[in-house]
Amino acid sequence: MNMKTPVYFLLLLLWLLGACSSRSQSSASQEIAATEASVDSVEKATAIFWVDKRSRPPGVSATHVRTAKALVNIKESGKVDLLEFTKPQPNSVVKYLAYRLEIFRVNQLMLDSGYVKTGEQYVQLRYLPELADKLKQ
Repeated sequence: MNMKTPVYFLLLLLWLLGACSSRSQSSASQEIAATEASVDSVEKATAIFWVDKRSRPPGVSATHVRTAKALVNIKESGKVDLLEFTKPQPNSVVKYLAYRLEIFRVNQLMLDSGYVKTGEQYVQLRYLPELADKLKQ
């Protein structure tokens, strides 16, 4: 056995390891692609609404802000009717956002300018979880 045989053996071993790892990476990339396809099935949000920006009482900081993506119906008067969430939300959040949307109105200037259109659409509802926790007490 000469010195070239172990080198060829080592190169063959490295080539086999490289081939095996590329197969596992391709299967992982296929799984990621399948996951991305399911996430992309929900439309993008057309607007972001801060539902309790003006009603924040003193002493409640805005350091923790949460967002819930939801399908809503926006009426010509600016009223927003909550139809469904894209992901399941805790019961306290569902109640809080339903309560806030009873009061919340889209600014008439936003409707007149066409920035926000009327009808059913997906939007992001931003809220303060501290206020949602206080409502359930």
